[in-house]
Amino acid sequence: MPKEYSCVKRTKKAFETALTELAKEYPFNKITVKMLCDKAELSRNAFYFHYNDINNLLESIENDVVDEILSLLETIEKVDFPENVYVSIESLINIFDARRNTVLMLFDKNYSISFTTKVSRIYSDFNFRYFCRYHNNDKKIKYDFFYMFLSSGFYGILRHWLENPELMTKDELIELTYVLIKRLMVKDNPNIVDIISM
Repeated sequence: MPKEYSCVKRTKKAFETALTELAKEYPFNKITVKMLCDKAELSRNAFYFHYNDINNLLESIENDVVDEILSLLETIEKVDFPENVYVSIESLINIFDARRNTVLMLFDKNYSISFTTKVSRIYSDFNFRYFCRYHNNDKKIKYDFFYMFLSSGFYGILRHWLENPELMTKDELIELTYVLIKRLMVKDNPNIVDIISM
């Protein structure tokens, strides 16, 4: 991927911020390029230099967050299971916290119907490799059902915290999430492993 100049990054960030701010007030189909440019305090030429339309901007934002997650997972590829569970939870929550408004917008199905599915699939595939080695189990179909249950809970509490950060510190959220997920995924709970291995 070619390196972006800082001025390009600032311009794209300004449009991202503008869209996330407008998303708090308007449905996606009511937001116009003029509204975005006014909010970002940038010209229409600046917008169209980088994006074909607002859908293209939204897609670019989504891809950027997904790429950030993929880069993160590459850095923890060598961490053993189940330690990688804590590291990946902590890192993902840090990414989502740093881009809170963007992520909340992407969680909204009026803005993105694919974001949660993409992130869930990335994490499912990532964790399955560890799960196979740790449990000597490659039952992918049953694992997928298990992971759908696990990820639904994870994204549920994560979204609740992003919307209500005053209810719990980030460190408390990381610890709670880790305890819940580890309890389901490690050998200390043989019932789950036995069911998936059948």
